Amino acid sequence: MLANDSPCYDAVSQALHWVTAVLIIVLLLTGKVGDVDADEPTSALFIWHGSLGILVLLVAAVRIIWLFVHPAPPLPEGMKHVSRVLARSMHVALYGLLFALPLSGWLASSAEGASVSFFGIASLPAWHMQIPRQETSSTATGSEAAGTQEAGESKKELFEDVHEVLGNVLLALAGLHILAAFKHQLIDRDGLLSRMLPRAGWLRTGRPVQSVRMPRAP
Repeated sequence: MLANDSPCYDAVSQALHWVTAVLIIVLLLTGKVGDVDADEPTSALFIWHGSLGILVLLVAAVRIIWLFVHPAPPLPEGMKHVSRVLARSMHVALYGLLFALPLSGWLASSAEGASVSFFGIASLPAWHMQIPRQETSSTATGSEAAGTQEAGESKKELFEDVHEVLGNVLLALAGLHILAAFKHQLIDRDGLLSRMLPRAGWLRTGRPVQSVRMPRAP
């Protein structure tokens, strides 16, 4: 990986970061407040939620590729070793969730037999899961057919639960990430927050901007 001596992220990294943040906020809101259900694959809410989920997956992939070409700027020199380890672990966990959440949503939709549309341009087909099935011939009993249906329902509920838990974990980690950024900026005053803000050099020192006195008119 290349080295980066700049105190800030480049413009593309900043744009990808804030686009991801906005997408995650929208997805969490629609997932918590709205009724996103694969039982209604043609509903506008399901289509938009799935489309934005795929977009998050694509943006996360672009971010990782871009990070190898344009690596992150160095952490502040006065930052403790424990804080550095926690910061890196937090970023790894957040990147992992950016992939795990959309994939778990796709699996939950697949368990329902629904594909995930990408803004009507293309679709992520449902993954046909191998669910143990009993013989459905004339010799099959009603209990055997019911068992097959229950197996499918239980797999659907499993993926839905995983998707919800991952969403809650992402919400918690994102909150900690925001609090840590403000803690570094307002308490440690090491300018960590400014690395992801455009033209915010005055934030890097934590000192207020000095006012400029205009000359008096003669």
